[in-house]
Amino acid sequence: MKTKILIILALTLLTSTALSAFSSIYSDHKSFTVGDVLTVIITESSSAKSGATSQTDRSFNHGFNTEAGRGPFDFIPLSGIGTSAGNSSKGDANTSREGSLKANMTVRIIDIDNNGNLIIKGSKSVVINGEEEQTSLEGSVRPQDVGANNTVYSNNIADAKISYKGKGDIATASKVGLITKVFNFLF
Repeated sequence: MKTKILIILALTLLTSTALSAFSSIYSDHKSFTVGDVLTVIITESSSAKSGATSQTDRSFNHGFNTEAGRGPFDFIPLSGIGTSAGNSSKGDANTSREGSLKANMTVRIIDIDNNGNLIIKGSKSVVINGEEEQTSLEGSVRPQDVGANNTVYSNNIADAKISYKGKGDIATASKVGLITKVFNFLF
């Protein structure tokens, strides 16, 4: 009787250990298919800064002097030759750029690769006061990165391509004109 109980306990322990190595029997497993939708929470920001400083100084002096002659050489006049040159330059350059995008958008699963990753793609267009804002997104998501409410953060998307563009009077007014581009190129 004792051996039967020990065998049952050993089998229970081995079974629970084997199952926990793969996944919990209590965890929520989701099944995704092509055509399902996910909500992506886009929280992207970037910042870059660069600077450089240079300074050079160069100077050159050369001289030649003689004294007036004395005695029998008093016919030699006082003379002198001298040259001097200098060059100095200093340069400073700084550049910085910052960007931020926060949005939510729904995308569709367009494929599932051999590893089970979800290939997603979607676009969103919003018109506000005649200005059109277009957001598009595509990439690859691991199923385990999708939350219980079918959401995934943009930083969990592999090979993410996120694009945000605007069309309308404000977007057109903010672009640099042709004449300004020419002057910036020349100067």
